[in-house]
Amino acid sequence: MKPFSKLAGYFSADLQKKYDERVLSNIVFINLLSFAGFALFLVFSIIGIIRGEFLYGAILLVSSAILLASIRYVIKTGKFLVAAKFNLTLVILVLFTMFAADQTDGAIIIWFSAIPVLSVFILGIRNGTAVTVAFLAVSVLFFVLPETLIYRHEYSSTFIIRFFGLYTALYTIAVIFEYYRVNFIRVLELQLLEARNETRLKESFISKLSHQIRTPLSNIMLVGHMVNKVNLTPDQREMMETIIASANNLVSTIENIAEIAEVDIESKKSTEKSRLNINSTLESSIRLFTVQKEPVVDFSLRVDEKLRNQELEGDPVRLKQVFLNLIETILKNKRPGKINITVMADIHGHISDITEVRFELRTDKPINLDQAEKEDTGGSSGFISQNYIKIINNLDLNIARKIILQLGGRLHVLHTKEKNQVFLFTLPFREAPAEMPEEKIKGPALSEAGTITKASREKLNDINVLLVEDNTINQKIVVLSLNKFIGNIDVANNGKEALDKFGTSKYDVILMDVQMPVIDGFLATKKIREIEATTNSHTPIIAITANALHGDREKCIAAGMDDYISKPFHVEILIDKIINLLPEK
Repeated sequence: MKPFSKLAGYFSADLQKKYDERVLSNIVFINLLSFAGFALFLVFSIIGIIRGEFLYGAILLVSSAILLASIRYVIKTGKFLVAAKFNLTLVILVLFTMFAADQTDGAIIIWFSAIPVLSVFILGIRNGTAVTVAFLAVSVLFFVLPETLIYRHEYSSTFIIRFFGLYTALYTIAVIFEYYRVNFIRVLELQLLEARNETRLKESFISKLSHQIRTPLSNIMLVGHMVNKVNLTPDQREMMETIIASANNLVSTIENIAEIAEVDIESKKSTEKSRLNINSTLESSIRLFTVQKEPVVDFSLRVDEKLRNQELEGDPVRLKQVFLNLIETILKNKRPGKINITVMADIHGHISDITEVRFELRTDKPINLDQAEKEDTGGSSGFISQNYIKIINNLDLNIARKIILQLGGRLHVLHTKEKNQVFLFTLPFREAPAEMPEEKIKGPALSEAGTITKASREKLNDINVLLVEDNTINQKIVVLSLNKFIGNIDVANNGKEALDKFGTSKYDVILMDVQMPVIDGFLATKKIREIEATTNSHTPIIAITANALHGDREKCIAAGMDDYISKPFHVEILIDKIINLLPEK
């Protein structure tokens, strides 16, 4: 089956993305038939040339070359039906030519019985039957016309009966096979359509549920971070950090739901590069779990001395999400009793300006993940590989695996000989460039500590921002979050008010909600872009929306927005996006 699969893959090369499954299967089928005809004609042409029948061999050789060229034609254009009709006509003409060249060869007449099969398979039952009957009618002429009209060899009545019997039998078999094949495909297409409709309903439900959860969760996170920055007593700060940590875990859960709802879950997501410190990133990830005062888990962090103070360039948010999901996997599947999780990071190697960092999470006792059916010892490493297929359905683990793939690594799920669980992966990071003077920095508005730089504050103090948001509570919280950074913030309750304000005032940035009454964010953005087309101007628009499923960002960009941020979000990330969209003055 492997050679056949490779051959079918060659006949459909580069066509998977262009055509649906049904068209693709027809292309493969027609190309396989053409290849079979090519091989058959080529063999008989060689036999004919060896026997000294040069005209006979030349006709078959040319025909085989034409069939081979038709395969290339179908692969290039996808016009399988045109090629199929042409090839069927070619086969019929070749058979008649071969018969005319040597009427004494009864084997050629037997080959006529292949026409019903090819006709029905290529043209369908109705058109194939018409061709079959027409070809049979022409064939009969060779048996019934008098010798004065056409030269013919005298065939015995037994031979003629066998020919008609074989011809009829093959036609009947081809019709029955094609009938059941068409009905089977029809049933599959109906089931596929029902499955797609069911998937759309589920995605719509998840999208609405996600939207309803994200909006209040965004408010909780923004208010929590603001309250956590004021003077609090130790007990108050501990409670506030618990609220923030719980909100972060809920964000992770919502992101998991979004991953499931995505149709193209394997598609690569863009990652935002910024300066990061591995030690600080791991400490902050672990802190989310220690804040919850979990009494049955302890953490040990071991970071290579060279990494402790080294600045690298990468995506700290995605890296944190990996560790949150892996730790969640361990905690959800741990056995009763206390467990220790050791988190390790060390330098695996250097390639030019790329530093490969090896990460490892190890438990001090087994957890309840399915063990491998077959175990392969990992040599001197002391690790044993696990059957990855059996544990891939674990939600947190599966999402961590996809993020690691997007970051350029691969997750290895292992356990030690003592059955303790080990998660191992290596990720590449670029060495962070030396920091430039602030006035020359074009990149992020945030420092490594997550605070707004002085140059960025000066930019923000002089700008006017229009916030388009229909929810009053959301308006107050976003304005409260941005007030200390941005000079002036106007508020519009819907897209119509936004257009009215845009027509009377000049704004440096517009923060646009998507789902609003009267005029939604998409239509408002399109109207703004139409107005700007007449004035040769451009105002950056950032979508702030609770729509965070697959394709939502693309819809915002297609509507004319410059950037996108989903709820819940960190105000520092929003500030960073605003700074990056402001023109240089």
